Amino acid sequence: MHGVKRTPKTATTAEARAARAAKDAAKLRAYLDIERTFFEHRQQSRKDATALAHTTTLLTLNPELYTVWNYRRDILLHTFTQPADDDAPSATPDVFDVFGALRTEAAQSSTDADEARLVRNRQLLDDDLSLTEHALRAHPKVYWIWNHRMWCLRHYPALSADAQWAWRRELRLVERMLELDARNFHGWNCRRAIIDHLALAVVSSAQCDALAGVESSHASLTALLTHPTIVAAERDAAKDVKKELMRLAETELAYALRQIERNFSNFSAWHLRSQLLPCVWVAQRLTPAQEEERLDKELELVQQAMYTDPADQSVWFYHRWLIDRLTTPSREDRSRLRAKLGDEVRAIDELHELEPDSKWCAMSLAHLHTLLAQLDPAHADEHRASAQHRLERLVELDPDRAQRYRDLLAGRARF
Repeated sequence: MHGVKRTPKTATTAEARAARAAKDAAKLRAYLDIERTFFEHRQQSRKDATALAHTTTLLTLNPELYTVWNYRRDILLHTFTQPADDDAPSATPDVFDVFGALRTEAAQSSTDADEARLVRNRQLLDDDLSLTEHALRAHPKVYWIWNHRMWCLRHYPALSADAQWAWRRELRLVERMLELDARNFHGWNCRRAIIDHLALAVVSSAQCDALAGVESSHASLTALLTHPTIVAAERDAAKDVKKELMRLAETELAYALRQIERNFSNFSAWHLRSQLLPCVWVAQRLTPAQEEERLDKELELVQQAMYTDPADQSVWFYHRWLIDRLTTPSREDRSRLRAKLGDEVRAIDELHELEPDSKWCAMSLAHLHTLLAQLDPAHADEHRASAQHRLERLVELDPDRAQRYRDLLAGRARF
């Protein structure tokens, strides 16, 4: 920079560089020694506490080594089956009933051993959850860390007081992680897995013959919501299960909406709504007219997002999904559908006047006019001409996909 004296390259700086290089070399040698020892343990199939501690050291240094995570799970699975150290005093036998005392002592000893093993296993998994939490702070998008964390949750021993306590704790933690990075798809995948687990737990804990076997064949909240038994549930335990599943779904929809309101560019939040809403509507047994009312509200939401950030593709993808829902073959009122699509054309036309170089506006208008050409024979030529004009403009606006638009113009491709 101007006015700043250049520091001469003296022996001191050279010595500092040499010292730093030597320090880095020592760190590298130490790391390679740790890694070499790990592979020796693995080659020997060593699965004791020392091997486990060694994987902890190595993963703390480098949490992206999926081979180490894999072997750590092997060690844990082996450890889970081993008896825990039990220092509890043994029961005092009753001298008047020796055989009865032996039976009681054996039963008590077995129960205590099982409980001690569960406590030990829970502690091991708590340690791993803590390990992965710290790793995610520095490496929030490493798949292997998220994968190991979900494995820990699936193997976490249920607490007698609250079997889903660990999963609910994880849900709160994932929410905090998504506050730091709302578009981390690993976090969204983890959240979806937690919600699916909680939904399955609702069904499996229900004392209802009508729901027997449902959880084994439907492993997600969306699948459970659309299961015929759940949809038709109107009384007793099945009704309570449906109510709880709906509560979970509404909670997720509200969470997605909050994330969207914070940042319209959150594709994962839009995607969650597109996955959950149809299943909620099926569970609610909405009529086509009622579903259209819900779609109208979603279109209002997405129009706000369009005007806020016309260049955000996630908003336009969601808009396209809503239009596809509106134009399903089951919609019989063609005049009403034409009116709705016409409203969308006018709204996007206004935006396009403000943003003449927006490829998303042009693409959406070309698609809408193509649909209207099929629904409105009296004005089909006019709509086709409008669609053609938009596609020709897209060739200029988006040259990287120019051939795609030429194929649409020639009828060789479809929207």
